Amino acid sequence: MYALADGHQLYPTPDGTWHYLTPDENAVTIGAPAEDLAELDNFLRRSGSVLGPGAIEIADALVSRGVLVVPGQAPEIPRPQRVLMDGIGPVADACIALLSKALPHLEVVSTTAPIEDDVASSDLVLSVAGAPPHDEWSELDTWCRRNQTPWQTVHAELGEICIGPFFDGIGSASYRDVCGRRLAASRVPDHLQALWNHLAGSEPRPLELEPTAAAMASALACSDVVAGVHGAPPSHLHHQIRMNPRTLMMTRHPVLPLPGGVLEPAPTLR
Repeated sequence: MYALADGHQLYPTPDGTWHYLTPDENAVTIGAPAEDLAELDNFLRRSGSVLGPGAIEIADALVSRGVLVVPGQAPEIPRPQRVLMDGIGPVADACIALLSKALPHLEVVSTTAPIEDDVASSDLVLSVAGAPPHDEWSELDTWCRRNQTPWQTVHAELGEICIGPFFDGIGSASYRDVCGRRLAASRVPDHLQALWNHLAGSEPRPLELEPTAAAMASALACSDVVAGVHGAPPSHLHHQIRMNPRTLMMTRHPVLPLPGGVLEPAPTLR
């Protein structure tokens, strides 16, 4: 009849007051009779227990706050139906395999030359490259923003695998913000810009990684997609994840959105 929502806990403190703990460890005191709460806790932790009217009233109130759920009555969460996979190679293949297994309802469409119509008809874009194709990703970023399509990037640069930041389709940081922030912080911004322009003229190549590193990179890249289907917030908003492909060590780097109008309409840095 009732169950604890994911990540929530119900418990008493030594003074006899009952509380619930949220997934981000906020403790909230429940202003209700302790005996009814104890009865509800017993029901949640032991099969075969019954609830009286007072405990049911509290349980319904906790359902409205998202602390408890009624199995079988969970709200329908809009699910992505179509993911556009831009790229080839072991990481792209690992992403496709992971999404196909974790979300069998999902249609994954592969391409190496996306156009804006592809972006507009997709629920998410995932782009994987051996090196950042600056001009193409700048244009892709503009398309995703214009169509409010979430997107994720994976590429290799300076000996690391860079994942994200994940763009939520609304206004979070994305590829253009990474470029702008890096230029602003670089000791040699003209050289960084020259490198990107040089890479933009190179023939696209797949991101080649050993199977373990490819699996880990794909899991990091796809985690926000899978989490969103289950109603969880994206964990990589405003952050870029960098992974050492040899040691598999990871670091998180904050990326704030650029002030409005910067690098608009397209973040071309030539």
